[in-house]
Amino acid sequence: MRALKILVVAGVVAVAGLGTSAPAMAAANPSVVSVTCTDPGFCSATVFSASAMMANPGDTFTVHNGTSFAGLFQIQKDGVGVSGTVTVASDNAASMTAPSALGSYTIQFTGGSDPAMSLTVTNDPITPAPLPVPIIGLQQVGVPASGDCADVPVTVGHDQGFPIGGWSKSWSQWINNGTGGTVCTRTVEQIDNADGTSRLVVNP
Repeated sequence: MRALKILVVAGVVAVAGLGTSAPAMAAANPSVVSVTCTDPGFCSATVFSASAMMANPGDTFTVHNGTSFAGLFQIQKDGVGVSGTVTVASDNAASMTAPSALGSYTIQFTGGSDPAMSLTVTNDPITPAPLPVPIIGLQQVGVPASGDCADVPVTVGHDQGFPIGGWSKSWSQWINNGTGGTVCTRTVEQIDNADGTSRLVVNP
């Protein structure tokens, strides 16, 4: 998996963000699940990258916090925690372990809209997710002096194979040490190539 470098962190993920989002992951059992903001400007609502996952007893899997704030992941059964809560900082990941008892659980994220996804612990063989796991990253940077997001320098957010351009103005106001200021935003998605490699593109 590709790690996206953070240039600025304040209020939202700034020119960074490793966040899987809804496409394709429901077709195969994920080994990594991510929670991301559904509204990049304020991150008042969040969503898991998949609706469900399966695991064998004691399996480990990765949870990723693709939001702009620290969040708590917990495995629950009937609304009661059955596994230690994992605190994950913004744009970070942690490992969780599936319960040893078979059954139906939920993975609960606390923060934003407090979304949950189902977790089934079974003795049946689990088909792993194909690699590489799809990645979607939210990137944001202060609006250039010209006031036009088309003038964001090509070097901004372009390391590690990132595409150029595709910036648009956002309502976010987190820059200048929290005193405010508009930002340019874009979402970058990792796409698998037929030869097993992958590329990053701007997701319209």
